[in-house]
Amino acid sequence: MRVVGLSGGIATGKSTVSRELVSNGVTVIDCPSLSGVIIIQGSWGWRRVVAAFGTEVLGPDGELDRERLGCMVFNDPAARRRLNAATHLPVALALARRLLLCWLTCKLLVVVDMPLLFETKMYRLTRPNVLVACNDQQQMERLLLRDGGSTQRAQARIVAQLPMDEKRRLADIIVENDGTLEDLKEEVRKCRTRFLRARLTM
Repeated sequence: MRVVGLSGGIATGKSTVSRELVSNGVTVIDCPSLSGVIIIQGSWGWRRVVAAFGTEVLGPDGELDRERLGCMVFNDPAARRRLNAATHLPVALALARRLLLCWLTCKLLVVVDMPLLFETKMYRLTRPNVLVACNDQQQMERLLLRDGGSTQRAQARIVAQLPMDEKRRLADIIVENDGTLEDLKEEVRKCRTRFLRARLTM
C-alpha cells in the first residue's frame, strides 16, 4: 500500500485538492476530521487538552471551546506546543487505525491529508509528499475572504505555521495553486496519474 502525504499552508487550497482527489476515486484520510473526533467530550484526547490548558478552554456544555483555544495557540508559541503535545499522540493512533483498515481492505493507494505533515515530521513516513502552495498575496486574500477578521490576525495564523519556503524544500511534489479552479483540478489529475504510475513500479 502506497501512502502519500498531502499538506499545504493555511488557505492555499489543500482542502480543495483533497476533495478533488476523492472525486477522482482516491482514498483520502482527513486528519483534521480525526482531530475533531479525538477531542470529543470525555475522550482521551479531550482529557489531555483539558489537563494542558485547564477548564478555561471549555464551553458551558463541557465541550472544548475551539475558537477560544485557537486564539490562545495562534498568539502563543508555547501554548501551541502544549496543544500539539496533547493531541498528536491521539491523532497518530487514530491515523494508524485508519491506515490498518485501509491495508486490511486492500487499498493500494491512500493519501493522508495532514496540515502539519512537515511540522510533525510525519513526512518521513509518507512518499511522495505533496505540498499545495500559492503566492503570499493570494494566501492572505483567501484567508481574509474565508475567515474574515483583521489582516493582523490572518498574518498571525500564517506565521504560526512552518514557513512555506521550508515546506517547499521538504516536499516531493508542489501543486502551485495560483490559477483558476480548473487549473487546480488539472494538477490534481496529473498527481493522481503520477501516484498510480509510482505504485505500479513499487
